[in-house]
Amino acid sequence: MTRDRWRDDYRAFIERLPSYVSNARLTICGLATCVDAYVRLDGAPALLQADVGTPQAALAKELFRRAGAGIGGEFRMQWPGGGDWIENNLQISSWGLGGTGAQAAQTLAILGAPALMSLENRNERQLSVIHPDVRIAGNAGLVRSGDLPTVKGSKPAHYIFEFTEGMRVGPVIPRRSTRTIVRFADDPLDKDPDFVRESIGAAASAGAGILCGFNELSAEELDEALAETLTLIKAWKDRDLRIVHLELGDYASKQARDIVLKSLGRQITSLGMSYSELCGLASGSEDPMEKAYELSEAFGLYRLCVHADTWALAITRGEAEQELEALLCGCLLASTRAEKGQPCLPAQIPDAAVFQDLPADILGKRGAQCAVCCASPYLEHPAATIGLGDTFLAGTLLILGQPEGVLQPPGLANGIKEI
Repeated sequence: MTRDRWRDDYRAFIERLPSYVSNARLTICGLATCVDAYVRLDGAPALLQADVGTPQAALAKELFRRAGAGIGGEFRMQWPGGGDWIENNLQISSWGLGGTGAQAAQTLAILGAPALMSLENRNERQLSVIHPDVRIAGNAGLVRSGDLPTVKGSKPAHYIFEFTEGMRVGPVIPRRSTRTIVRFADDPLDKDPDFVRESIGAAASAGAGILCGFNELSAEELDEALAETLTLIKAWKDRDLRIVHLELGDYASKQARDIVLKSLGRQITSLGMSYSELCGLASGSEDPMEKAYELSEAFGLYRLCVHADTWALAITRGEAEQELEALLCGCLLASTRAEKGQPCLPAQIPDAAVFQDLPADILGKRGAQCAVCCASPYLEHPAATIGLGDTFLAGTLLILGQPEGVLQPPGLANGIKEI
């Protein structure tokens, strides 16, 4: 498919998007929520001036290393006072909602689609960053986030350091626009029994459910969290929730990642990850795309989805036309967020967007599986890189969770043949 054809397909999709929003079924979004503090790495002089041997110098070294290599991801630093130091010595550009499921819920609410989000911490700062139309579980059913009373309490924030391709940060010039998430404490999943109860009740009519947050757990917390999650998945599936999606995330150790995949892999129906996370699963000279097929087959997944900077891929046992429509939606929403710096309803393709060629070796069919791929509207210099993968996820599940008979993408079947 030519680059001009991609541009035409995205323009046509924008016309269809309002219909998908108006027909959207509830998306269940769990299991971890936090507050994010956004910091521009090129505007953090206190990191450059940190004395050698101090924790802040160690933080600066790791952030500049990642920026120089174009690596984003997430890491935990053993520095109990790290959050206080950042808030007192660096400029926080803004505060936002954190957590993959939470950000997906935020995006859906902004579009006007229904989303139920897990939420343990309900203090003022946490509630202030949640869209008022996101649904939260209460004692007597679902309520709007905007109608919840605040409570006392606190939870450690996540600190998001952004850097832009070609813009010098300290001693390095980043090769890629992205961000690094820094935590100074383990971050347990939400303890929200009302969400568990209400999500099970809603599963019969919901479009999809999201699971995330296992990459932020301590080793001591992981086994219990996985056992509770398996019980929740079973309850969702017993009520015929077809799409149970696990977003993999960036793990501190391969062992923890593999424990999560081994435990949940055969129970979920959909698995998502970034291309860098897929590459991390492919050891040695193993081809990442072969690994994607292997994972999909080994776990018997309905679909496996991978998002990269310039393309997105799904290996699916479902309808190729619907999956391509889902990828278009996810990529468009992520690109619009990259342009505006926050999730919003797209009115057009971003002016600076470019379409690059697809990797030639990731398309085709293999038995019952079909690989579907699209080019994304890529921005070399985004306004922000926060939450792009989570926004992409929200878009894909908006489409995949549609009621039967709604999906009518004109001409996409021919487009898939041309790919």
